[in-house]
Amino acid sequence: MAVAATNLNQSRPVEIRVRFEPGLGMALYAAIRSGEVGPVTVARNLGRGRALLRYHGFTLMAQGVPDWKEGETFPVVVKEVGPPLLLASADAGAKGSRRVTTVDS
Repeated sequence: MAVAATNLNQSRPVEIRVRFEPGLGMALYAAIRSGEVGPVTVARNLGRGRALLRYHGFTLMAQGVPDWKEGETFPVVVKEVGPPLLLASADAGAKGSRRVTTVDS
């Protein structure tokens, strides 16, 4: 099933911090490079500012998210490999980005 990519909240870029979690950290960090751009998909909206995100084959639980809809996809760039890993909207050159704390689900 294909999902059309959309760029979410162009006016409000997002930064996602991924904490090191056992079972997630090493495999995820080994799969990415600083400056790499890739898609993040909203797998499920859990309500109350929480959502499950899919990135590089990993499921991450995000807290403090904007009003994202299930199935929406947007590009992120790896700002810092970390730990913690810092992902940002690919258009995050704009000021006033909103931070989203993301942890292993």
